[in-house]
Amino acid sequence: MYTNEFYREGFTRAKSTLASLVDHLDDIQFSTRPNPDAWCVGEVISHLLKSGEEYLAVMEPKLEGGLDRYPKVSGEYKHAWHLRLFIKSVSPEFRRRIKTLPSFEPVQIEELEKTALLSDFNALQDRFLTLIEIAEEHQIDLSKVKLNNPIYPIIKMNLSSCFAIMEAHQRRHFQQIERTILLVIR
Repeated sequence: MYTNEFYREGFTRAKSTLASLVDHLDDIQFSTRPNPDAWCVGEVISHLLKSGEEYLAVMEPKLEGGLDRYPKVSGEYKHAWHLRLFIKSVSPEFRRRIKTLPSFEPVQIEELEKTALLSDFNALQDRFLTLIEIAEEHQIDLSKVKLNNPIYPIIKMNLSSCFAIMEAHQRRHFQQIERTILLVIR
């Protein structure tokens, strides 16, 4: 299931999915919370940007220079049990709410600007896609490139797990955006 192509499709699709969800929203709908304890659409996107930046900060340095040191790709990527559990917990299938870490909290509503957020989101996806292209070009086995989790550095993981977490996390929040839009547009 987890392959370079799976990740490529996920991050490519994320751009069109988000555009189709929010293009029809005006600025008020984009920045209206469905209730005081919930995020507005713009805040959800801001959260995705912050979490993506945190992950890319540890992922990008791993694919800069000296790439011949990594083992070559062997097909499908496998993840350790604890990382499979984490991927599942950030996926849309996991129904329980998860408390957001302070570093992933969205910016203030007053700072949200739809066009800028969408542009930043697309640029973020392009950075993920660039890493996948680099890995493919050098035939790097993403499951063999080790790094520390950006949130909990004592947790060891690999690049494939990072991609899987980010892809699932975005899909989860796209569902949140859909629910939010339904509540705001009523």
